[in-house]
Amino acid sequence: MRFLPVFLDTATGVVIVVGSGEPALGKLRLLRAAGAHVRWFSRDADVADAMPTLPGPGRLEISFADPLKADLSDAVAIVSAAGDALDAQIAARARRHRIPVNVVDRPELSTFIFPAIVDRGEVVVAIGTGGASPVLARRLREVIEALLPARIGELAQLIGRHRSRFAAVPRALSPRRFWQNIIAGPIAEAVLAGRSDEAEARLVAAIDGNGARQSSDASRTETVFLVGAGPGDPDLLTLRALHALADADVVLYDELVTAAVLDRARRGAEQVFVGKRRGEAGIGQDEINRRLVAAARAGRRVVRLKGGDPFVFGRGGEELEYLREAGVPVVVVPGITAALGCAAEVGLPLTFRNEAGKLAFITAQRAEDAAAIDWSGLADRQTTVVVYMGLASAAAVRDGLIAAGRDRATPAAVLARGTRPDSQAAVGRLEELAALAADVGEGPAILVIGEVAARSAPWRAAQVDAVSAREAA
Repeated sequence: MRFLPVFLDTATGVVIVVGSGEPALGKLRLLRAAGAHVRWFSRDADVADAMPTLPGPGRLEISFADPLKADLSDAVAIVSAAGDALDAQIAARARRHRIPVNVVDRPELSTFIFPAIVDRGEVVVAIGTGGASPVLARRLREVIEALLPARIGELAQLIGRHRSRFAAVPRALSPRRFWQNIIAGPIAEAVLAGRSDEAEARLVAAIDGNGARQSSDASRTETVFLVGAGPGDPDLLTLRALHALADADVVLYDELVTAAVLDRARRGAEQVFVGKRRGEAGIGQDEINRRLVAAARAGRRVVRLKGGDPFVFGRGGEELEYLREAGVPVVVVPGITAALGCAAEVGLPLTFRNEAGKLAFITAQRAEDAAAIDWSGLADRQTTVVVYMGLASAAAVRDGLIAAGRDRATPAAVLARGTRPDSQAAVGRLEELAALAADVGEGPAILVIGEVAARSAPWRAAQVDAVSAREAA
């Protein structure tokens, strides 16, 4: 590491900028955004044209004098973008006065460099490559910008406003643990969701109330995160899901959560399987609820990881109610549900203008489940029907829809293990649904019945194959 990352307080003096053109203007915009007092030595008499592009809270002085004779007594840094021999002269003068200097695109003349910056207000991330590859630094900035919540700076501001209040209240919890709970709990979630007033009120209550409780059970209770794991591809996890997994002490996961998704959890987190596998006795929902509460009350940060979305056939609503009644803080992190992820993978639009204006999600794990469904409301040609856990009941789903009046020639698709490396799709007509289900092998799988199935990539490929077979015959 040649360059040590530091943060310069530009309010303590003047930053001198030398040069004109876009290289100088780029550094001027950055310094102005940081509130710096800038003294700009320009050789361009038309600098007024650039003024509208240089807004900022700090002062901006413009000089056409010789920068080699400038007063450096109040300078905290110098930036030179002259683009000629003047750059080396400016750098030499800065070194003699022991003032940090950056010569744009000349790291050999510089004593500091400008990193690529992710700016979230009070939260600033700097990425540097020692001047070797600014393009790589910008690419890394783009990746980090995508990962950082947009309102993370507001969270830092909220904490900063109340640090002195926290310090004045005696407590049993260490400051590190207290703020860790705030940053990874419902208060931070409220800030990131834009509910700043609610977050501030809850933080004040947490600071004042925690000091009063000292060693009570409530002060040790951690947060449970009900997290949607998506249909299987770990790249489809939401950023909020990744944040929750990175902070987890224990992860309780079900059968539909893939190993690749579990790999995104914190390495030291305990992983506990609480799902149900075919032919095996599973853990009941009451026991899962009990474990969630027990882990949280033991001071462990809990992630309840569910395939798809917790609130779409995942019993997340039941767990939410149980945790609320038990007084355990809970945060729900939505996930990409199987219907959305699997359909997107094969290019199947679940709705389509003037063709499919209604969308119905149902579940039918067994034939008796399908027999209990009122299919009459799903016979409309404009309705796309998505059946979760429907492999074993495909014949009953077919019979129920046809009996209700759905055209037996309606396009249908069976999407198995969607978004996973071994995903498979079978397409055909509603009357063939049971055979299609048999073709894809083991689940998990969804059934999609509706005109939109004919717009999927597998359907189009099957049509091309059929034409080729006819031509060959």
